[in-house]
Amino acid sequence: MEKESMSKKFKILILVLFIIFVIITIIGFVVFSKNREKVVTEDKKGGNVTLNYSSDVNFLNITNASSVTDAVAVTSNSDGSYFDFSVDTEIKDAKEVVYELSVKKISGNVNFNDIKIYLEKEDRGTYNSILEPTIFKGQKKKTDIGTEKGNMVLVKQKRTKSTIDNYRIRTWVSETSLVTSANYKLEINIVAKAE
Repeated sequence: MEKESMSKKFKILILVLFIIFVIITIIGFVVFSKNREKVVTEDKKGGNVTLNYSSDVNFLNITNASSVTDAVAVTSNSDGSYFDFSVDTEIKDAKEVVYELSVKKISGNVNFNDIKIYLEKEDRGTYNSILEPTIFKGQKKKTDIGTEKGNMVLVKQKRTKSTIDNYRIRTWVSETSLVTSANYKLEINIVAKAE
């Protein structure tokens, strides 16, 4: 009789311990599942950088050009001798936006080393030089900002507030070129990075 009552007590003890173990396991599972890390995805918009053209054409098309001196080219106001455009930087969630302006040769019968580029930026109604007359020289590799290999970087600007930058670009055939009737197209590109 004593053995039977011992075995009943032992069975009851085992059953109670099993129930306690199950309850602790369930409580632990509930507690740990509620404490899981929550991943919060936050979509921030650093800003917008827009390249605006003053005409319907987004490239410089030079036709039947002959070589010219830098002094004449930078002051010429004849039709097709310059191209006006603007960069509209709108900063939203970023501290600053960095952009690079570049040109890319699309086509033409002129070598790169015969093409000259000159860039001016407007300041209070007057255009001032920010890139002196320079022979076209494409990048050997992609820049940190993202300008593609082969493009020539004209200017790199850092903006900490929303602004509009007005530019005027001029291109001509170098006075040392032997080409008598030059034709070429240059495309203006922009890449930007918010930080």
